[in-house]
Amino acid sequence: IHVIDDVSLELPDSGMVALFGKSGCGKTTLLNVLGGLDGFAGGAVEIDGADIRVGTDDLRNRNIGYIFQNYNLNREQTCYENVENALRLCGMTDPDEIDGRVAAALANVGMDKFAKRLPDTLSGGQQQRIAIARAIVKNPRIILADEPTGNLDEANTLVVMEILRAIAKEHLVVLVTHEAHLVDYYCDKVIELGDGKVLS
Repeated sequence: IHVIDDVSLELPDSGMVALFGKSGCGKTTLLNVLGGLDGFAGGAVEIDGADIRVGTDDLRNRNIGYIFQNYNLNREQTCYENVENALRLCGMTDPDEIDGRVAAALANVGMDKFAKRLPDTLSGGQQQRIAIARAIVKNPRIILADEPTGNLDEANTLVVMEILRAIAKEHLVVLVTHEAHLVDYYCDKVIELGDGKVLS
């Protein structure tokens, strides 16, 4: 079974690009291949000519921020610590720089007042905003968002999508979704997938 079958894409430096299609069509697998989380049997994935399979962790840590449907926050750590972790993974050690960046990222998503709270004390929408802060704190060139509004109500969906649209002005946001109304309203480019192939 080819989960991704003869896909060839060139993605822009900025804007919001949707990977759109029905459940099981290969959207998340393609996203995970782009981010170096899943391996692949043939072909290449490059970021500015650098092969994702060479120094994968380093390349991902420098260039890519991830946003997951189920937030993937560490329940035992405060919101501040969850965001801080992304910088420590990049090798950042200066406490003043870390503090400034974390504070700015939390403020960017309107969550600066919640820095000392644990994720389980927050609503789903608030947790997803912490997850976005974690993704943007290192100022990555690429944000990969896998169904980031899948667990949210309509009001929180709009908040999260507006934040992503603002990020997409200067960064590439690749959004996996099956929600057609989000694609129509927010995305600059839509890649429709079916059975692992690009349909349009």
